[in-house]
Amino acid sequence: MASVQTKDYIVQLIKEEILSGVMKPGEELAQEALAERLGVSRMPIREALQNLVQEGFAVRLPNRHIQSVVLSAQQIHDVFHVIAAMAAENTILVAKKEQMLRRKNVEQTSQTEFEEDGQSKLFLEQEIEKTPSEQLFQILSGMENALRPEKKAEWEMVYQERLISLFENPYLSQLQGKTMDGYVAYAIEKMGDKQQKLEQLRRITEGIAENNEQKIRMGLREYYLSYADAFVERWEKKAEETEKTEK
Repeated sequence: MASVQTKDYIVQLIKEEILSGVMKPGEELAQEALAERLGVSRMPIREALQNLVQEGFAVRLPNRHIQSVVLSAQQIHDVFHVIAAMAAENTILVAKKEQMLRRKNVEQTSQTEFEEDGQSKLFLEQEIEKTPSEQLFQILSGMENALRPEKKAEWEMVYQERLISLFENPYLSQLQGKTMDGYVAYAIEKMGDKQQKLEQLRRITEGIAENNEQKIRMGLREYYLSYADAFVERWEKKAEETEKTEK
């Protein structure tokens, strides 16, 4: 087991305990105790804790001790609210690119009128590019046809990754991508009515196709804040179960 206890594995393990509600707010993350528990040296533990502090899952105190950061219900809502706002602004940019691409495709279609039938068809197959909404609707079709919830969750994550790639701005993609690692990714994997999520993502995609800013903003707000509600509900339930066990 020690051979797979890398820094990244330890980071993910502690994140899982924080996100699942297993770890209590302010619980000390002592290097010695973690090293003994996981059967590894203190070096990967130290590196993992540094990463967790940088990502906001832990805090280093003045006495150099490190504690877990478990957010309150309000803080969870704040996190998802900010993520929704950022995603909306970036997605609106994608919608504008959609309109530009649609015009480009129309122009290319008109340019083939003078071509012979066979050549015209070939030209269209090579030059007409799928719009962002067409790409996203195709992913949603895969999500809809998936039978198991975990497979639907995988398609949902593919949708998010594709949407981020459609920003076509490395800096913005990196910023938005970081918001996915942690609370959002965990919520997609573990929470939510996937049929409801499919419908929410479909409305967002329709907003992109229509270049409808209000529809995009409202759709993303509904999508992310419903996950915030699911997070809070799960944590409260976990806290109740822990309290009963301790009694």
